[in-house]
Amino acid sequence: MGVVRIIAVILAIVAMTLVLVPFQLAGIITNSRLAVWVPLIWHRLARRLLRIRIRVIGSPVTREPALFVSNHVSWVDIVTMGATLPASFVAKYEVGTWPGIKYLANLQRTIYVSRDRKTAELERKKMTGRLERGDSLILFPEGTSYDGLRIGEFRTAFFSLADLRPNDKPLKVQPFSVTYTKVDGFPVSRRSMDKVAWYGDMDLAPHLADFITGGPYECTLTFFEPVSMEAMGNRKQLARHCRDRIVQGNSDALSGVHSPIART
Repeated sequence: MGVVRIIAVILAIVAMTLVLVPFQLAGIITNSRLAVWVPLIWHRLARRLLRIRIRVIGSPVTREPALFVSNHVSWVDIVTMGATLPASFVAKYEVGTWPGIKYLANLQRTIYVSRDRKTAELERKKMTGRLERGDSLILFPEGTSYDGLRIGEFRTAFFSLADLRPNDKPLKVQPFSVTYTKVDGFPVSRRSMDKVAWYGDMDLAPHLADFITGGPYECTLTFFEPVSMEAMGNRKQLARHCRDRIVQGNSDALSGVHSPIART
């Protein structure tokens, strides 16, 4: 049964991708909001296929461009966040070289950033342009993924994006935590978390197969009040503020402090 489910889910994802790709390409070519909403539909369908339930606490910024800042646990984050936020991801340059992943990331209109100073200005202009057109971006300032139970240190360099002033207005920065609270229908434990968390030297294929054959899963996204660089003063203070909120949100979700209304 496990192999059958893996094949069925993969075929379903391939099929829905083929159906939606023309619409996404049309949105990208015409620079319309279609390019924002098609990925949202794709991720919501993928969420259902992967048996992920999402709980949302707080209110994400939706009526203006924002920089969303979150902890990073797994490739699963892309689905849970993509099903909730009409936004594009900011990823390291290497993601754009991964076979298969590159294709989907490009359709998602992912922005790639590198540590090369020669391309920094071009990347900054690209992000400014996207924000000025009303797009929101999702940033993982840890720079890598962690085990879902702890939050890594935030790299202040990533917060250079918060200096941007799209349409000459302070950019809203909204921290939010992503926490996987149930695995296979049971409250998460240190051992079961590894079925969701993808970090370190874990191989993707077996992790993906194990995830698909399991479930249901539950993920809690906790959104905090948006702030700005101007309000925080500098990158270091902004990074500390965001990390403190995300650590608290992750801890609360794991301990079951909140009882949010589920959004499916």
